[in-house]
Amino acid sequence: MKPMYKHDVSARINTHDLSTKLVPSDLYLEILQFLQLQLKILDRGDGEQYARTFTPDGVFQAADMPEPLVGREILVKSIERQTALHEGLVLRHWVGQLTVEQIDADTVRAQSYVMVYVIPNSTLLDGDVHFRHHTLCDDELVRSDGTWLVRKRFVATDGAYK
Repeated sequence: MKPMYKHDVSARINTHDLSTKLVPSDLYLEILQFLQLQLKILDRGDGEQYARTFTPDGVFQAADMPEPLVGREILVKSIERQTALHEGLVLRHWVGQLTVEQIDADTVRAQSYVMVYVIPNSTLLDGDVHFRHHTLCDDELVRSDGTWLVRKRFVATDGAYK
């Protein structure tokens, strides 16, 4: 399959099937907890801490990005820009339908769907929650010093979201 975007991971989005070699449940839960924690950090807009969940040379690419973000410093700046753009709003990410495949002892491939919601920055009683968009995430995660880090992340947004 020819990659749809510049980043090679895009060709792998949604390619798991029943022949996929899945990981044991304890490793699956470890990866799920890592991703959930990472998204909570992102929801807080903490660019420094979010960047530390990537390898120093980690890559983040979204389908609509002309070039991937490479390295923690660039990730921090990107999160700071996104946080400023969403001032007055709270973003919430929900991860689901996770599939984890072990590549080697310290590397896994994780694919998931992530839904993003926007909530007014007030009490939940004062505003409506809005579905923003739905994404497919394809991650290459590596174990480093007892924790998981993202080496590569490719995100494709469903639909015509702009």
